[in-house]
Amino acid sequence: MSLSRENLRLAYRSLRAARARSFLTMLGIVIGVMAVVLVVCIGQGIKKQISGDLGRYGKGLFVAQPEQTEAGGSILAGLASGSSNLLSQQDFRTIQKTDGVAAAASLSVATGSMTGDDTVRSPFIIATTPGFPDIVRQHMISGGFFESSDNGKAVVLGMSIAGKLFNNSSAVGQTLSWRGQQFIVAGIFDDFKAPPLSLESNFNNAVFVPYDVASKLMGGSLGMYQVLGKASSAKDAPKTIHAVDTALLAAHGGTHDVSVMPASAAGGASDRTIQLLTMLISGAAIIALIVGGVGIMDVMLVSVTERMYEIGLRKAIGATNHQIMRQFVVEALLLSGWGAVIGAALSCAAVGLLRLYTSMQPVLVWQILVIAPLLAVAIGVFFGSMPALKAARKDPIEALRHD
Repeated sequence: MSLSRENLRLAYRSLRAARARSFLTMLGIVIGVMAVVLVVCIGQGIKKQISGDLGRYGKGLFVAQPEQTEAGGSILAGLASGSSNLLSQQDFRTIQKTDGVAAAASLSVATGSMTGDDTVRSPFIIATTPGFPDIVRQHMISGGFFESSDNGKAVVLGMSIAGKLFNNSSAVGQTLSWRGQQFIVAGIFDDFKAPPLSLESNFNNAVFVPYDVASKLMGGSLGMYQVLGKASSAKDAPKTIHAVDTALLAAHGGTHDVSVMPASAAGGASDRTIQLLTMLISGAAIIALIVGGVGIMDVMLVSVTERMYEIGLRKAIGATNHQIMRQFVVEALLLSGWGAVIGAALSCAAVGLLRLYTSMQPVLVWQILVIAPLLAVAIGVFFGSMPALKAARKDPIEALRHD
């Protein structure tokens, strides 16, 4: 269907005559396009942030965790089921002793309220070993991490939990109590931009305690939900990972119930979660686009009714059904086209503002910047064609009598 200058002029004049109604109709398309574009761009931005966070740990980092946690998509899966589903101290020693492993750190979750100046009833407590900060390359804003020589009497706080436990500006050197024992705060971590290899936990709100002490206070062996290891050489990391996997397989009697993978692969479950959420919200955004298309149809139906006399007059002087239909389709095209362009432009501006004023770093995806507006125009024209067809089929005598 070709578009002549006269069709565009008539469509523009008609839409201009009902500015408010045209604007509100177009707003549905604008919101739909913005929703689709922003959801995809934010999802891609989160994936990129996770990849960047994994990259800063270095190519030699690997992760060992129970096999079912990988299948379940969460590294914290299985904690509620008991320590039998987690890694043991023997597994940790096996990893440490494997040739090619330069360092290893265990991660376990402990429970119990903690009291400093104030009491936190259910803090996020991570029981780990002294090598943790070196492996994940996380800096301290004050103090240092606990060492083996501290006799298990030192703890380290995340930035957020430090403010909840202590009222003054510096918590380093102060004491807190946990499970009837007194501990000295040895240091405070700098902000974790993203928790190591996990979207499910907030390490800024965590208290890091020595694993050996936590295990005793928890009444015995404390299961590990993850062991982080570092290969002696990044070049030999694949060989080291294979050696660790083989050693754990032998230690478990040939049962492959522990997954060992590079750190870069450990974020795969998180990527899948983000992808599913992006698809879900994108579906809702596409529904918003369809609602916008329905809005165009409603407005066009009202327009056909209001302009019945004009339709009859044009047909009486020789306008064909095709010409009448084309006029209303062009109006729907202009409404959806303007809405799509404005929506895409506002999406780009919103992405810039989010990057500037929030911690999110959405990424502009040019494919969705093309697809979303085209989809909006297609939906608008489709729904606009129905009232156009109604207008084209009107009998000119009946149309002229309608006023």
